[in-house]
Amino acid sequence: MRIRKIGTLNFNADTNIIVDATNQDAPGIGFNVNAFFDPQPFAAEIAFRRETRQQALNAVNAFARELHSYAQRRQVVSLAGGAQVIIDDASGSATLEARLRDAAVNLLSVETTAIGVIARVRVTGTLVAPFISTTSLLNSFSSLRPYERRNISLPGLSDEYLYKNGFYCFISNMPGLYNALFAAEERESATGGSRIQAINTTSTSSGITTETWNANWATLTRARFSSATSGTITYPISTTIPADVYRLFIEIFCPTTPSANARYLIGWEGQPQIAETITAGRSWYMPALITRDGAPITVTLQVQNVPNDTLVMPLVLIPTDGVSVWNIVTPPPLIVFHMYDPQYALPRPFRTIPTGTIYGAPGFVSSRHLTVFLGVTTLNHNDLTGASANLDVRSYRIEPAAFA
Repeated sequence: MRIRKIGTLNFNADTNIIVDATNQDAPGIGFNVNAFFDPQPFAAEIAFRRETRQQALNAVNAFARELHSYAQRRQVVSLAGGAQVIIDDASGSATLEARLRDAAVNLLSVETTAIGVIARVRVTGTLVAPFISTTSLLNSFSSLRPYERRNISLPGLSDEYLYKNGFYCFISNMPGLYNALFAAEERESATGGSRIQAINTTSTSSGITTETWNANWATLTRARFSSATSGTITYPISTTIPADVYRLFIEIFCPTTPSANARYLIGWEGQPQIAETITAGRSWYMPALITRDGAPITVTLQVQNVPNDTLVMPLVLIPTDGVSVWNIVTPPPLIVFHMYDPQYALPRPFRTIPTGTIYGAPGFVSSRHLTVFLGVTTLNHNDLTGASANLDVRSYRIEPAAFA
């Protein structure tokens, strides 16, 4: 890892990093491969060569002052303040950046030599996030259907690297939409399969009808309370579903404000019923974790005191590991939501149109192989045919080889 710059200090013949016997600037600096968003330790030794002792000490003092000053002010609106640190990537280009704060500068020695006075210091501190590329790659995907699960391999990205990603989603032809669920799952390779599942109902009580639509990866079925206001819906989870621990999501989409006593109860073999109030502000609920470990499971959902035309969508199972999930809630109609990585988010990391709330982390880390899932619906069954979304994924390279 070759350090090129700290704050405004560019390294040259008069100010440079002291390398070790292996010609590394800061050997051992790296990151936790699972906790990319965690702060990272940093340390380096710097030699300041000046004509006089006072000039050398002044350079050290100015450097320490700058580290303090940059830590007091945010350079990016969504990231804590810190001095910019730029290092080389694997090709030798100075393209990887992080921010250094909580720094300590220790004077090691001051020597008078034939080429001037050299002050040696050791700087230690914390990088508020790992080194990532200062430039991004943008990939766009069009025509995501309601409840589509799509495997994507991001073009222009490399299999050798990891990436910090953010995304922008524009939704079309979905009147009345007020709650969306979005998930991004990392796959091991281009041929790796997704474990995100949608489970169709197999039976409903009287007064509830079913509707099907093409989600581009499966034909899915939803239940409509056409004449009933309460009823029961069952879902079979077969042994063909990969064994895993899943977050169980259910969407109950009310066309009008439900009554104060509207609620759902959900349960399955060995799981006592779980009850939750159905509210006007959201349609997505996550009542429990569920484990598919061998035997088939029948999930029974009771919905009580909801308006006519309430929709109950397929159950959605999302693994607890390796999948980032966001829940987006706005007044209707929800048109836009974005989540950008805070290291380079010039606009705010979270945004919706109209103004609402996003529950989840800003951005996610993955290889270039992903599966995305978009959980959105609309009241009119005919609207499902024309409803779609466009997705932009913006990726910043993380380069482990740059960390000696």
